[in-house]
Amino acid sequence: MKEMLKRTFILLITITIIITNTAFAVSKKDSTDLQNKIDQAKDDLEDVNNDKSDAENEVDKLQSEIDEYQGSIDTLNDKLDDLNNSIKENEEKLKEKQKEYNENSDLLDERLVTIYEAGTVSYLDVLLSSDSLVDFISNYYLITELTSYDLDLLEQMQKEKQEIEDTKKQLEEDKKEVENLKAEKEQKTKELNSAKKQKESYIDELSGEAKQLQEDIAQFEKDKAAIDKRLEEIANSYKPSKPSGGSGSSGSGSGSSGSSSSYGYICPIPGLSKANITCGFYGYSGHGGVDFGGNYAKPVVAAKSGTVVISETLTGNIPNYDSNGNKIGSYRSYGEYIAILHDDGAITLYAHGKPGSRRVSVGQKVKQGQQIMNVGNTGNVQPRPTPSNPRGGAHLHFEIRINGVRVNPAKYL
Repeated sequence: MKEMLKRTFILLITITIIITNTAFAVSKKDSTDLQNKIDQAKDDLEDVNNDKSDAENEVDKLQSEIDEYQGSIDTLNDKLDDLNNSIKENEEKLKEKQKEYNENSDLLDERLVTIYEAGTVSYLDVLLSSDSLVDFISNYYLITELTSYDLDLLEQMQKEKQEIEDTKKQLEEDKKEVENLKAEKEQKTKELNSAKKQKESYIDELSGEAKQLQEDIAQFEKDKAAIDKRLEEIANSYKPSKPSGGSGSSGSGSGSSGSSSSYGYICPIPGLSKANITCGFYGYSGHGGVDFGGNYAKPVVAAKSGTVVISETLTGNIPNYDSNGNKIGSYRSYGEYIAILHDDGAITLYAHGKPGSRRVSVGQKVKQGQQIMNVGNTGNVQPRPTPSNPRGGAHLHFEIRINGVRVNPAKYL
């Protein structure tokens, strides 16, 4: 980037000098020569800008491919988990059905042995040997029950046998599907790694600020994946007391600020609403929340009552400055951020807070509308804060996750 800027600067100076010198040109030939030089310089300058744009655009394109491959792999992992769970359940079911079938088979064998040992005595012999009408009726009832029992036992065994065969067939199909998904995942992983190598190659061609920016983005993706995993584990281990995302407030109490939506959420910045969202849900690749731009230092409140599960600072190499241009810390990714688990199992996340403004800690209960931090520009934000523009990039990044999956917050506010 510095080399490109240097070349650009030299070319601009060249153009300026050439244009200035044209004022003193006296001959038509000189004028023509100078114009040719100007045109050549402009072409060179355009080439520099195009080279820069092509390299950075290629990195962006590859990042989109990486996001797509990663999304496919995540989906395949979910399918594999479901199939493995299904296989495990069917194996348990098969074991249980086989046990029932074996017990009934033993019982039938025992009945056949008993009949064999009884010799050639038939049901008719039993009836004719009755001593009285009452004995006859009793023997008839007994024979009827035994016959019915034998038929039910045979029918039950037939049903169990069919279920065993169906379960075995399903197991075979699931195991084949697992192998297919593993092969597909392996291919997607190869494509992902190939795209990552290509991206690294293009990043190596960049220099200075552009290279640093791409490295920051790569770190952000890594941090985001780790945070996603943490929040997914929290969501999966929590037993909600009410359906997730349902209507009604989750208990605003005295800390409430503003009226809640039908889903029970309020805007995380008092006085604003979803109409003030400056970047929507997936407004660009990987943006799984919404942004409320500007609003530097404004209070950020809990959108719903709950328990703080994350409250931390991600430090890095993106500097932050006070109004006097003094450096007040370096950050990365979400910067100062907080995540809150709500009674229905939903999770809200608040990112890029002002340096040192977090007011809550992990395990703390918060009420809807209670201030948790202030809007800032810490972490991976654009434009970056500078000594001359310390509020550059200030915004609140806000997410809602239902059952561990990001949803569009605008729908719930």
